[in-house]
Amino acid sequence: MRSDDQNDTPPKPVLPDFAAALAIGPEAAVEARWEGIVLVWEWRAQVYRHGPGSCCDGLVRLLRAAHAEPRLRRLLPWTSHYDLCLSLSTTFPWVPAGMPIAEPLHGGGYRVHRLYDSAVIGTPDTPEAAVALLVEHLPPDLGPVFNHPPAADD
Repeated sequence: MRSDDQNDTPPKPVLPDFAAALAIGPEAAVEARWEGIVLVWEWRAQVYRHGPGSCCDGLVRLLRAAHAEPRLRRLLPWTSHYDLCLSLSTTFPWVPAGMPIAEPLHGGGYRVHRLYDSAVIGTPDTPEAAVALLVEHLPPDLGPVFNHPPAADD
């Protein structure tokens, strides 16, 4: 076992207080989630030394590009198996509302596809092009982001 002074693992990032953001409202929760998810994946890429061309690096680049797009930045991001998914709900169960998802491909590039049937929409080379496909295929009637009501006590 290594001692702390021999450990070259970067310190865990300080994440925004998601519970406090939820209490403020759904928009604050979404903002906190975007900040936190980018920080966590950047940290993972450093810890596991996933460099250019890795799925982890691709996801970090995708998250940054998606965060820069206002139409996606208003939605709650979540990840699963390196896929970037979006939700109208700030808490589980997620509400993807027919939105597509994007995933980095090992060695570079991205796959944008529908969530439930995995029908491929496109395989762009850059995270910016993947974001453009996500935006192009957003359902036109998306409602506002929301917090699920708290579960009733039994």
